[in-house]
Amino acid sequence: MTETVLPGVLIEVRPEGLIVPGAITVGNVGVVGTAGKGAVGTPQLLGSYSDATGRFGAYDRWVDGASGELTLVRALEQAYRFGASTVWAVRVADSNAVAATADLASPTGPNVTVAALSPGTWGNELTVAVSTADANAVVGSEEVAGTPPTLAHSPVVHSAVNRILVRPAAGGADAVPGIVYDAAPGPTQVGVDTTTGVLTFGSAPGAGDVVLATYTVAKSAARKVTITLGVAAAEEYSVVSGDDLVADLAASSALVSGTALANSAELPDAVATTPLTGGANGAAGADYQTGLDALLGVDAHIIVAAGQDQSFGDDLAAHTAAASGDAIKRERIAVVGTALENDRATFVQDAAAHTLNSDRVILVAPGITAADRSQSPPATVTLPGAYAAAAVAGLLSSQPPHISLTNKVLAVDGLEHSFSSAELKQLVLSRLLAIESRQGFRLVRGITTSTNTAWTQITTRRIVDYAKYGVRSAATPYIGLLNNERVRGALRATLNSFLTTMVLDEMLVSYELDVHASRDDEIRGIALVDLVIRPTFSIDFIKVTMFLE
Repeated sequence: MTETVLPGVLIEVRPEGLIVPGAITVGNVGVVGTAGKGAVGTPQLLGSYSDATGRFGAYDRWVDGASGELTLVRALEQAYRFGASTVWAVRVADSNAVAATADLASPTGPNVTVAALSPGTWGNELTVAVSTADANAVVGSEEVAGTPPTLAHSPVVHSAVNRILVRPAAGGADAVPGIVYDAAPGPTQVGVDTTTGVLTFGSAPGAGDVVLATYTVAKSAARKVTITLGVAAAEEYSVVSGDDLVADLAASSALVSGTALANSAELPDAVATTPLTGGANGAAGADYQTGLDALLGVDAHIIVAAGQDQSFGDDLAAHTAAASGDAIKRERIAVVGTALENDRATFVQDAAAHTLNSDRVILVAPGITAADRSQSPPATVTLPGAYAAAAVAGLLSSQPPHISLTNKVLAVDGLEHSFSSAELKQLVLSRLLAIESRQGFRLVRGITTSTNTAWTQITTRRIVDYAKYGVRSAATPYIGLLNNERVRGALRATLNSFLTTMVLDEMLVSYELDVHASRDDEIRGIALVDLVIRPTFSIDFIKVTMFLE
C-alpha cells in the first residue's frame, strides 16, 4: 500500500473482480508408438499429418501386425483423418534403435563419423560424399596456438568475415585489432601471412591471453562435403578439417551429426557417394511405458498406444489414473482396441472376455480396413482395433465434451468383422465401444469400460474433466490473494461465470456453488469451494408406446 507521508489522493486498485477463467480444452490427443525417424522419448507437438510424416517419417508396409511394423504414423493417419487437430506424439523404441553411420578417413587414418540425427532406417537413405571444394571455407572461432601464433589452416583469403580477437587473461572486454594482409601491422593491428597463416601483432598479447580467429581459407585447401537424402542434394559444407566438419554439422545440419575421430585435425579424403548404413528402428520391443511417462508433462487428454491391443489396457488405465490425480492434474482418458482374429466367433468371445474396468479407458472393436499408402498403388489391409481406436480418438477429440459418440458415423473403409445383433449385444454388455455396419459404419454406444453405471457414458467423464479443468483455471489466479469475504466473493463470481457457460452450452443441467472459509481456514490459508454439478446425459434409447384407436 502507498506510504502516507505527503498529502495527496492515494489510490489502490483491486482487480479481482475482472479475473476470468482461461481457455481450456479436453480434446488434445496424445499418441505413443514406433517410427522410423525422429527423437525417441520426446513429446512432439504436431499440427497436421504432413507435420507428422516430416518429423517421424512414413510408415512401412503392413504385414500382419506382429512383424515389427511401425505404429506411430499409421495411428496418426487415422486420428487426423477423423478430426484430430492438436496432437502430442512420442516415438518409442527399444535398445536396438541405432542411427545410420558412415566413417570418413584422412591421410593418416579415421577422421570423422557422420551419423543420422535420429535412430531408424530413414538414415539408411542418407549418403555422404567428399570432393574438391568449389567455395572458400570459413573457420569459426578457432583458438590460435604456437610461437609465433599461427592459424591452423592456410592459405588465408581476404574476407569481410575474417576477425581476430584477443581475450585478456585478467578478464574484461576482448581486443579486436584491425587486420592487414602480408604487411607489417601498426600498434593496433595484426598482420596475417596469407601463405603460412602466421600472425604478427603490433602490440603483443599478454601472458595468458587467448587469441581467437575466424578466417577464410582458400578452396584449394578445402573439401566439399555433400549430405544427400533421397535424390536431392540437401546440404553442402566447405571444410578444412574433420573438426571443422563436426562444428559445421552441429551448427546447421538438419540431417546428420559428426563425431571427431583420431585424425580429425586433418582434411578428410575425397570419397565418392557413400551410403550411411546400420540404421535400425528398434520397434520390436519398444518401451511404451516410457512414452506414456513422457506424456505426463504435456496437455494431452485422449491417449492412444499405437498398435497396442486390450492387453495393454491396464497400463493405460494406470497411466490415466496417475495423470488425472491431484499430483499431476492432467485429466485424460485412453482409447485402446482389440487384437486381430480371423474367426468372428472367437473374436467376439475373446473381446467380451476382457477384464478392463475403468471410467478412463475405452475399448474399441473391431479392427478396420484401410489403405496402406506405403505401397504404390495403395493396398487395402485389415488393421487391428488399435487403429480403430486411433480413429475413434480423432473423432472424440473433434467433439465437445457433452456430445456422445453413440450412433456417430465413423467413415472407415470397412470393418474387420460385421456382427449380428446378438454379437453386438454381447459386445456392448461387455462394455466395448462396438462399430457396426448400418447405413455406413456407426459407433453403437459411446461407453467406457467402467462397471460403475455413473461413469458408463463417455460424456459424463469428459464433462466432469472439463469442469475440473475450468475450476482450476478459474481459481488458480486467486492463489496468494487475501482470504477474506471480498476476494472469496470475487472467486465465487469467477466460478459462477464458468459454470453458467457450461449450463448454457448444455454440458450441465444445473449446479450449486458455495465459496466459504472459517476463521481457522483463513489462518491456514484455505478457501473452501463446495460444488455440485449435474451433467447432461445423451439419448441412448428411444422407447415408443403406440396406441391404436
